Formats: sequence, C-alpha cells, structure tokens
Amino acid sequence: MDVKIKNKLRNLLRIVLFILSLAILFFLLKSIGFDKLADAFVKVGWSGAVILICCGFLENGSDALGLYYALPQRKNFLRVFSSNCLGALTNYIIPWEVGELVKIGMIKEVAGSANSIKGVILWNYIYKLSKGCSIFALVVLSLIVSFIMPDETYQLDKFWLILLCSFLGFLPYFGMMILIKSNISVKVVKLLKYLGKKNTDELIKKAEQMDKDLKLFKKERPLDYKRTFWLQYFARHVSLLTFLLCTYFAGFDYSLSTLILIHCSINLGNYISAVIPMKFGVGEGIGFLMFTFMGLPGEAGGLVTFILRIKAIIAMSLVSSLIIVKPREDQADQKTCL
Repeated sequence: MDVKIKNKLRNLLRIVLFILSLAILFFLLKSIGFDKLADAFVKVGWSGAVILICCGFLENGSDALGLYYALPQRKNFLRVFSSNCLGALTNYIIPWEVGELVKIGMIKEVAGSANSIKGVILWNYIYKLSKGCSIFALVVLSLIVSFIMPDETYQLDKFWLILLCSFLGFLPYFGMMILIKSNISVKVVKLLKYLGKKNTDELIKKAEQMDKDLKLFKKERPLDYKRTFWLQYFARHVSLLTFLLCTYFAGFDYSLSTLILIHCSINLGNYISAVIPMKFGVGEGIGFLMFTFMGLPGEAGGLVTFILRIKAIIAMSLVSSLIIVKPREDQADQKTCL
C-alpha cells in the first residue's frame, strides 16, 4: 500500500476515534444529567476554578521541571514547560502517545535532537516508577487517615484489593526497564537495516550511544535522577490535592480516606485503559465506575472527572500557548541575521 494512502487512513482513524470518544463522553454526561453537570460547575464557581487551574499549573510545572532535569543539556525551561504541556494536550486528542513526538520536536529547538529524545525517554522511564510508588504510598495513606479520622464507611476489603492492584502500577516501569536493558535503540535501527534502509551504520552508532546514556543516567547523574523522580512524585500528590478540592468544590461531601482510595483506584483504572486509544469519555467512565465500586454515587465520579478534564485542558492550553515565544538562541540568531 502506498505510504500516502497509509498516512491518510491513519489520520482518518485518529479522527474517527476522537469523534467516537466525544460521543461516549456525551452519552455518559447525558445519562448523568446535564442539569447536574451545570449545578456542579455553579458550585465550583470562578474562585474554585481559579484554584483548580493553579493546581494544574503546579502539577504540570513540577512534571516539566522533572523533564528539564532529565535533559542531558538544560536550556530554556519555558520552552520545556510549554512543550511538555503541548505534548500532554496532544495525547488527549490524538491516540498512541503522539504527544511524546511533539515534545521531542519542540524541545530539540533548544536542546538538540539527540538530547531531546534521551530526555523524553528518561522522563517517561522515571515517570512510570514515580507513579507506581505514589499510588502505593497513597493507598497506604488512605488506611492511615482512616485511623486518624475514624471512618465507618471505609472498606478494608476494598483497601486490600486496591493495595494488591497497586503493584500492577509498576509493570509499565519494569517493561520499559527491560527495553532499555536489552539495547532497544540498537535493535530498532538494526531492524531498519534488515528491512532495507540504507546508511544505517551511523544510526547504529548513535543508537549504541543512546542506549549507553539511558543505562548510565542514574549512575552518572544521580542528582538529576533524584530531582526528576521526586518532582514527578510531588506532582502526583498535587494531583490528589486537586482531586480532593474538586470533589469538595462540587459539593460532594465524602470521607477523606475513601476519596484518597478512589483517587488511587482511578489512576489504576487509567493504567488498564491505556491500551484504549481514546481519552475523552473513557476517563470519565472510569471515574463513574470507581465511585460506584466504593459504594458512592457513580454520577459524582463522572462529574468530578469531567471537571478535572476541563481544568487540565485549560491549564495546559494556557501554558502551551507560550510555545509561540521564541527561544533566546533563536532570537539572537535572528538579530545576527538582520
């Protein structure tokens, strides 16, 4: 099949999936009730919206700073921040993690192509570890809070089940670790050589260097490794705070320990649904199911998850708009040319 036809079919599939995800979201919200959705937005109000968006800036900024420290050469945090948000925003719309390619394409303007690829891979590698650690820690925290603030509605059987499932949160990390340990970059380039691509010797050398850099990151740059991990870990706790605030603002008065456990279960549900190439509707459906699973009204989960979705889009869009600001190096080059 012709390459152009393949690209057209791929783009058509992405459009169809995006429309389908919006349709799923529409029918979910319709089943909950648009009047209840409007009431929840009214309760959140402008002040609540500003607080949630500020939390979004803090979460996105922490993740971006982690990516900044993962880069072998660090330049222009503003470009990294806006690129990271633009990539995450792209992942909302286009399936199969296309946003990671967007990040690389934008960051390479200030860090170079090789460095941007290494940085994004390392960030994703550590992200999978930090997210698994944070989910496990928060599940345990929910139990501790239930003792400090006695809660008769807290369900220990659900706690043990979610605690057990939290170990699944480490599987993506182990999967990526195996890929890095097995020199995946070199193998991909060699596969291209077997498929008939010419001039791959130079690519193999670069791939070998990349695999080496990925393996030695923790050993040669321990401080950057710790910074990246703890910034991502902190961002996941900001995500919990945002979830709790959104639930409170929307008028849902549930126990703190149960909400922490629900937040963890939603994150685990998102892990499982990662194989589904759609974001809209799927995440809200998971929120609906997890609230129901914990014995709470499912509509509350759908509404809170949808409000958080809107918050994320607004916060990331505002930061992504900063991508129009040219990196200082580019500005200097333009002045030189003039």
